[in-house]
Amino acid sequence: MSRLDDRGLLALDASGMLDHAAALGVELLKGWEAAEGLGLPPATASIGSVVIAGMGGSATSGDYFASLCEQSAELPVAVTRGYALPNFVTGGTLVVVSSYSGNTEESLSCYDDAWKRGATILAITRGGQLAERANGDGVPVFTLTYQAAPRAALPHSLAPLLRLGAMLGLVTLGRDDIAAAATLHDSLVTHDLGTEVPEARNPAKQLAQALAGRVPFILGAEHLAPVATRFKNQVAENGKMLAAADHLPEADHNLIVGLATATAAGASVSLVTLESALYDERTARRFAITRQLFEEAGVPVHRINVAGQRTLDQMVAGTAWGDFASCYLALLNGFDPSPVPQIDRLKAALTG
Repeated sequence: MSRLDDRGLLALDASGMLDHAAALGVELLKGWEAAEGLGLPPATASIGSVVIAGMGGSATSGDYFASLCEQSAELPVAVTRGYALPNFVTGGTLVVVSSYSGNTEESLSCYDDAWKRGATILAITRGGQLAERANGDGVPVFTLTYQAAPRAALPHSLAPLLRLGAMLGLVTLGRDDIAAAATLHDSLVTHDLGTEVPEARNPAKQLAQALAGRVPFILGAEHLAPVATRFKNQVAENGKMLAAADHLPEADHNLIVGLATATAAGASVSLVTLESALYDERTARRFAITRQLFEEAGVPVHRINVAGQRTLDQMVAGTAWGDFASCYLALLNGFDPSPVPQIDRLKAALTG
C-alpha cells in the first residue's frame, strides 16, 4: 500500500486541511450565493479604478479576480500587498480591503490610507479591527462566516469579489458559471485528486511523491499565473517546503539562463508546469520549448494539463492540484498541513 493511501498517515491532518481542499468548489458556490446581498457604496457607480488590498490568502483572491478582469474590464483593477496604496488611488478609486482575520496590520494600514484619500471603501473580513473601523466609519462590510485558515477560505474571499465584479460589469459571470466551476472541482476531487482515490490513479499523490525532498518551481501563464503563485504558497504553508513560482513568457527572458548550472541542482529541484488549452498558441509553444530545456538540463519536469472549458474553471481546477499536492507533501514530511509556526513566531517578534 502507498503511504498516501494509509489512513494512519492521513490522520496527521488533524485540523482538516484536506477537507477544506475537497470542499473548495462547494464553498465557492456557497460564497457566491452568500454575496447576493453585497452592499456597495453609492459612489461606486462613478469609480475609475479598483484596488484590492490584502495579504496572503486574501491577496490571492484579489490576484484571481484581477486576472479575470483583464479579459473584460474597462477599468484598471490592481492588487496591492503592503502598508500603503498606490499613488494613483484617489476619491475616484474603489478600494476593497480584504483581511480574513480583520487584524492584518498591512491591510489595516491600507484602510487608513484609503480613508485619508477619500477613496470609496469596501471591507471583506470575518471581524477584528477592520470590521470595527469600517463599522465606525460607516463603510460597508461584507462579513465572512467560513471558519478555516485564511488560505483555506479562498473560495469565500474570492466569491464576493466575483459578485462585485459582476455587479460593476468588470467580469461576465453568473451563478451558472460558478456552479460549473464547482462541479468540475467536485469531479476532480472524486475521480482524480481526493484522498479516496488510490495513488495508482491519483496524479496529485504521484506528484507529491515526486516532489518530496525537492524545491519545486511552479510555472504558469495568463489566467494560470496567479494559480502558479497560489500553488507555490500552498507548498510552503501546507507542505512545509521551500518553493518558487514564475510565469511565461517572462521566465523565458531570465529564469532559463539559470539552467547553465542546473545539472548540479537537478537532484534538488523540479519543474511543475500548469498548461492550458486556452493559452495563446505562442504561450503554448513556449511551454513546450521551456520544458525541453529543463529536461535537457537534467531537471525533472511534471506537466499538468489543467482541465476546464473556461478560465474560471481552469483557475479552480489548477487550485485543486496545488491544494491536494501540498497537503500530501505535508503528510509525507510528517506534518499536519495547517499549523504555520514560523508565521506565528514572526508575528510574536513584531509585536514583542
